[in-house]
Amino acid sequence: MLKRFLVFFAAALAVLLVLCWIYLPSFSRYHELKQEEERLSRRIGEIDSQIKLLTDEKYLLQNDVAYLEKVIREELGFVKPGEVIYDLVTRKNSTGPVAVAEDPKPATTTVAVTAPAPDTRTPTATSKSGSSRKVRAPSSRNTSAKRT
Repeated sequence: MLKRFLVFFAAALAVLLVLCWIYLPSFSRYHELKQEEERLSRRIGEIDSQIKLLTDEKYLLQNDVAYLEKVIREELGFVKPGEVIYDLVTRKNSTGPVAVAEDPKPATTTVAVTAPAPDTRTPTATSKSGSSRKVRAPSSRNTSAKRT
């Protein structure tokens, strides 16, 4: 009787070990795939929200002239004729000279100022006889160099 019980117990243990050997890798693979599915579901949610934002921006760019002008000015750096751009660089919490910068990238403020357009006409000089001739504008080249 004890011998029969040991044989039955050994057979049951062998079957259990074979089943574990077969199903354990499948179970761990199933667990890995479930984690991958959760990660991909989160990524899909992020992409869906990004698509929503881009769709809203597309609508604004197509239908809102003020938003389109803002984007053109800020992202592309365009200015209106006669505007002067002042790019102000400021540091946060600045009370004087600082040995080590707290913020490696200082805050930047861009201010657009509309100024009268510069006079682009060519200056003319009038001679004693009353005829006028064009006068050259001073060049930015070094004029101290000798010409041969």
